[in-house]
Amino acid sequence: MALATRIDTIFVPALDTDRAARWYARMFSMTEIFRSGGYIGLRFDEGESKATALTLIPADTINNSYVAFNLYSPDPEALRNALIADGREVTEIHDAPSMRWFDFVDISGVRVNVCSFGEAG
Repeated sequence: MALATRIDTIFVPALDTDRAARWYARMFSMTEIFRSGGYIGLRFDEGESKATALTLIPADTINNSYVAFNLYSPDPEALRNALIADGREVTEIHDAPSMRWFDFVDISGVRVNVCSFGEAG
C-alpha cells in the first residue's frame, strides 16, 4: 500500500482570496469546494471529485520569480487570447516537437504555466 496516493491540493497565494476565487471560477470554470479561515478551495467543474484542488491562501506579497503550477489546455491559443482579453500578462506560445506552452500572470501576480500536448486516448 502506498503511503500517499495523490496530490490533494496546490496552495496558491492570493492578495485577495475572494477576488482571486471569482477570477479562477470565471476564467477556468472552477467551483468553490471549501472556505475556511481565508483559504478558498476550487476544483474544475468537469473534474473528478478526487482531482487535485487549487487552494487560494491569503498573502500580503507575491513572489512570481517562478511558475507556481501549470494547467493543461487542449486549445492554448484560445486560452491565451482569453487571458489577453482579460488584461493578463502573457508570453508568446513556445513550440517543441511534442508540446506547446506559455506563461501568464494571474490576478494576484502569480506566474502560471499552460501546456498542451497530445493525450493518449
